[in-house]
Parts: sequence; C-alpha cells; structure tokens
Amino acid sequence: MNIELHIEKVQSLLDQMDLQKKCKFAAWCCNALIIEKKINENMTKITHSNVNYQLCDAIIKAGWYDFSQINIEISQKAIEDINWDDDDPLNDMVETQGTIELLASIRNMLLGIQQKSSDSYYFAACAENVINWKDALANFPYSEDGKIEDENLKREYEIQLLFLDDLSNADVITLMDNEQTLYIGVPESNLIFKKVSKNK
Repeated sequence: MNIELHIEKVQSLLDQMDLQKKCKFAAWCCNALIIEKKINENMTKITHSNVNYQLCDAIIKAGWYDFSQINIEISQKAIEDINWDDDDPLNDMVETQGTIELLASIRNMLLGIQQKSSDSYYFAACAENVINWKDALANFPYSEDGKIEDENLKREYEIQLLFLDDLSNADVITLMDNEQTLYIGVPESNLIFKKVSKNK
C-alpha cells in the first residue's frame, strides 16, 4: 500500500466531515498509539516521569469527547516541553519512535483544531503517525519472523478506512472502552464504539 495515496484518501474523506468528526478521527489515531504498553513504558522511562503520559492521555480524551474544552496554546506548549536527553540509550529503541509518533500525532490534532478550516491536512497526518509506528515495528519486530507486525501494518490501512466510513455514516459515536479490542470485526483496532446510525 502506498502511504502517500492512502493519506490523500484519508484527507479527502475527512474533508467531507465536520470539525467534531475530524477531531474524533484524530483522537482515535492518537489513542491507537497511547494504548500501546511499550510506548507508555518508554515515555515514562525516557522522560523520567509518568506525568507526561497522563497529560497526553487527557488531551486525547478531550479531543474525543469535546475538543472545545482544550486550551490549544497551553496544550501545545505542554507537548513541546516533553523532551529527553539526546544521548539517552533509549533513543535507539523502536519504542522511542512510538513515543515520537505519539507526540507528533497529538501536535497534529491540536494544529488541526487550531486551524478550524475545511483543510483536513493535520487530522490526516495523525493517521500517518500510526502507520509510521506500525512500519517501525514491521522493520524491527518483536516476533521472530516479523509476520505479525507485517500483517498489522497492512491491516492498519484497512482499519482506518473502515473507521472513516463508520464515522461518516453515524450521527453519534460514543467511546465505550479504550482497551485494544475488535472493531467491526477487524483485529488490532483500538476502541469499542457504540453507534447510532442515520438509517435508523
């Protein structure tokens, strides 16, 4: 799958949605990263604090439930202030790439909200952040043969488009649980949703 063509498609689909749904998609992507245990552990170790993880989680939840409650400037500064020593040995770990993608995805969501325009560039970039993480895992897999990670990367493209389709056809989508579980029959998605369809 060509990532550039995929992100163009994601952006095109997002362009047809209102700001609330765009933000829900971005938060959904951010959540796919923050629920990764290895990213959680890495962020805590590399920044020597678990406060940063809690901060990220709070911004993502606000992005999902009610983005109007987010103080954009304060949140942006808080995310920018999360840093670590360039010489830290953890920099060479694949999990650090996950932490970098998580922070980038939150920045993209905040920039998208800040712009309040019909351009969905930053919201679509959140999808790319998730794919970048899955790609890093495919290149530096935990499994012996890397097949699981490779399949997860390929499946991510499909999952994102399925969720966008669901999002565009639902009046209300409520976050029920943020454990990594099945989503409309597709493994490796990150949320359970309760849907109220327009067709009902």
